[in-house]
Amino acid sequence: MRKLTYLLITGLLIVVLAACGGNEESSNDKKQEDTKTEEKAGEQKQPEVDKVDKDKVVATVNGKEIKGEDFNALYSQSQMQYVQMGQEVPKDQLDQMKKQVAESMVGQELILQAAQEEGIEASDDKINEELENVKKGFEDEKKFEAALKESDMTMEDLKKEIAKNIQYTKYIDQEIKVDEVSEEEMKEYYEKAKEQGSSEEMPAYEDVKPQIKEGLEGEQKNKKTQELIDKLKKDADVKINI
Repeated sequence: MRKLTYLLITGLLIVVLAACGGNEESSNDKKQEDTKTEEKAGEQKQPEVDKVDKDKVVATVNGKEIKGEDFNALYSQSQMQYVQMGQEVPKDQLDQMKKQVAESMVGQELILQAAQEEGIEASDDKINEELENVKKGFEDEKKFEAALKESDMTMEDLKKEIAKNIQYTKYIDQEIKVDEVSEEEMKEYYEKAKEQGSSEEMPAYEDVKPQIKEGLEGEQKNKKTQELIDKLKKDADVKINI
């Protein structure tokens, strides 16, 4: 089974399932594209994504192993911004990228373990609600089921992963309180953006105020989440093997 806990936590589940579900549907289109590509002499092929062995133990967190199978899903996503532009990730950056992804997964695992130790649970109603949200990423039930099958997951597997994601989110919401963003902070951000912006006219402050507020709160939450992870790591047995 392809484990997707880390994908759920980072909001990538729909992307992964959709990609899997689209494999069969797009096979004919791919054949046609391949034919066209062959006809275009000298056209550059899309670079391959670097991966690690799926059975490699990338890290351990209090005895819990994080293996290459899970690692590759996130590592590949990190490289896709280069691949989508037809570029390869500079080789001198690959090791750094691997370490960053591994650190991210360790942090997620620490929070998930802390949530479980706190006895935080996911109700059936909440699991089913989140499941319906995932399904909304597909045109119909048939395509969702096809994507699930392609991902080597049963419905029960998916529900378990969703439950973990709910535990993770509940713990973050319980432990991290975001301070109210002031009007002054939002205006200061807006003015800096105007100064650094292109010649394109900036929208009016009131029009983008909600987005600025959300962005500043997100930055604050990310910073506090990292502080929480650092705190949890001090009392944990963590080994990163990459």
